[in-house]
Amino acid sequence: MGLRYGVIGIGPSGGILAAHLARSGEAVAVVDILKDHIECIESNGLRISGFTEMTAKMRDCFYSIPDLVDKSLDVIFISTKASVLEPVISDLEKIYTAIGKPKIISHQNGLDTELRLALTFGKENTMRTVINYAGNFVENGHLRMTFFNPPNYIGDPTGKNEGLVGEIADSLTRSGLKTEVTEKIHHYVWEKTILNAGMSALCAVTQQTMRESLDFAPTEQLVRDLLKESIAVAEAVGQDYGENFFEWCMNYLNKAGHHKTSMLVDVLDQNPTEIDYINGKIVDYRKEHGIATPVNETIVALIKATESQFQKK
Repeated sequence: MGLRYGVIGIGPSGGILAAHLARSGEAVAVVDILKDHIECIESNGLRISGFTEMTAKMRDCFYSIPDLVDKSLDVIFISTKASVLEPVISDLEKIYTAIGKPKIISHQNGLDTELRLALTFGKENTMRTVINYAGNFVENGHLRMTFFNPPNYIGDPTGKNEGLVGEIADSLTRSGLKTEVTEKIHHYVWEKTILNAGMSALCAVTQQTMRESLDFAPTEQLVRDLLKESIAVAEAVGQDYGENFFEWCMNYLNKAGHHKTSMLVDVLDQNPTEIDYINGKIVDYRKEHGIATPVNETIVALIKATESQFQKK
């Protein structure tokens, strides 16, 4: 008998994950607060188009975390935006024992999300993934996968779940999402956060796609500045990526094409962003080490100002 998975948050990252697992025959329960989205998935399956084409049938579809109370799960992926992590933790904590005390995996953007989960569910029950795919919401029941630069990574910071982590990685790889186990998960978390810090908020401020930002000289320079500042902070906290890392980052970002970053989508939808866990965390860590990050600080201020306008409406 295979592992019983739960995925909370069926936007692009969680939906692509859940669809791949379900198509490969894994038991998957999905939760999302968008009722029309879940109803479409329940009736017609979850369609993924773009980089991968599939429609995955889902049997266990729920509108809220408390609805999972009668399920018995081994692993739960948290795939919501980091900006709503607190209410997710609150709801999950209430049913955690009833559903079998599953291992919790942060399948999210940003720094330190797994540390926040560990405060509630215990370090030994908390893991982290770093994904190298992306997508966009097309319509209810339909997500577009825009790119995948394999592999993804999964790690257990405590080292106490070695066998289980390997089993999860094997499940994901069989599903078509090549995933490797790493003992250096925070190395890859910082790497992904540096990449996100370089473009996600900038695209949200300018309302450009990634390709548009990189093709326009003034914003392309801002991408470079954001990356260099973020790399300097990462090095200060002990992450070493080698002398060619900046060029690697630019090459990676140049593969993305006309992708709308998740933070741009949040701004367009007038939803809270993940700025506190991405550029905001870069700024927080730089304060501990006395590193100058004026471009990151400016981007954080601009996103905060944008969010404040949503709150007035």
